[in-house]
Amino acid sequence: MIRENGGWPTFRVGANIEPGNVDRRVPQLIQRLIAEGDLNEAAGMRLLAMADNFYGPELQEAVRSFQGRHGLAVDARIGSGTQQSLSASAEDRARQIALNLERRRWLARDVDPERIEVNTAAAIMVYWKDGRPVHSNRVVVGTAANQTPSLEKPFASVVANPPWYVPAGIARNEILPRGPGYLAANDMYISNGTVIQRAGPQSALGYVKFELRDSYAIFLHDTPSKGAFNLAYRHRSHGCVRVQDAVEFARLLLSPDPEKLAQFDTAQANRRTTRVTTGREIGVRLLYWTAFVDGQGRVAFREDVYKRDEKLADALGIAVSLPRPVQDGRVDTNDVGP
Repeated sequence: MIRENGGWPTFRVGANIEPGNVDRRVPQLIQRLIAEGDLNEAAGMRLLAMADNFYGPELQEAVRSFQGRHGLAVDARIGSGTQQSLSASAEDRARQIALNLERRRWLARDVDPERIEVNTAAAIMVYWKDGRPVHSNRVVVGTAANQTPSLEKPFASVVANPPWYVPAGIARNEILPRGPGYLAANDMYISNGTVIQRAGPQSALGYVKFELRDSYAIFLHDTPSKGAFNLAYRHRSHGCVRVQDAVEFARLLLSPDPEKLAQFDTAQANRRTTRVTTGREIGVRLLYWTAFVDGQGRVAFREDVYKRDEKLADALGIAVSLPRPVQDGRVDTNDVGP
C-alpha cells in the first residue's frame, strides 16, 4: 500500500543527529516515521507545522520505536546504523518481505506446539509452549564468516557444567598460537591432539549446554561473556548459539519434571558435569528472518548479515538494495567460544 502510493520520503544520509539538534532533515524524518507507524499522524502533523527542524523529545520517542523495530541501539541518536535503516525505500522493504515469505514457503506447515525458535538474523530466541510464545531471550549467533546454519533438530538433553572440546580450526587458529601459558590461564589442556577446556567459570560453554540430536557441531549454550547480550549487533560467535540467562532457561525446560529439575539444580550446586534428559522431544528451529512480526505485532526488519536475502533475490531475479550491517566496533579478544 505504501509503495503503491508513492513510497515514503527519502531520508538523506549525512551527519549524525543528536537529541536536541536542529537539522534540515527533520521534516523528512517526521514523514518517514508517520509512514511506518512509529509516530502518530496527528502528532507528526503538529510537529511539521512548527517548522523549526528541532529534534525534540516527542520525535526522539518515535525514533526509539523505529530503532527497536530494526534491532538498533535504542538511544534516540540518529547515527550511521539508524540512518542506514532510514535510507531504505518502501519498495526495497516490500521486496525484503517478499523474500522472507518465499523462505517461509520452504518450511513445513505443521510445527511442534513446544519448540525453540532462533531467528539468526535478529539474534533472538523464542520458546513456544502449547502453541504460543511464553519466553524470549537475546542470543549471540555466528558472524558473517562463521554463519549459524538454518536447521531443524530435536532437542535431546542439557549438560550441566560442560567441558568444551575445542574444534580443530579454533584451536589451530586462535588458541594454540598463544602458547602454553594461555592454555593454563584458561584452564585448557591437550588430550590426544584435542584442546579441551575444563568445566568451570572460565568455560566458553558456561554452565549449561543444550544438545541437539545428531548435531555435534552446532548447539545452544551458556557463556561467561555476558556483555555481548546488551549489544545491538550480536553476530559474534563461531556458529553456535549463546543463550542469555541460559541456566534459568534450562530450568524452565526441565520444570515439568521435578526430579529432572532437581538433578540439574544439584549439578549446578556441586559443579559436576551431568547430563539431564528432557524426557520429551522439543523441536529446535534455527531460522533466518530479516522481516518478521515482533512480539508487539509490529513489522520488524533486520540487516541481511549473512547476505541470504541478497542471494535469494539474485536467484529470483529481484533487484533489491538493503541497508548494510553497521557493527559497533566492540571486539573481545579473549572471546574464543564456539
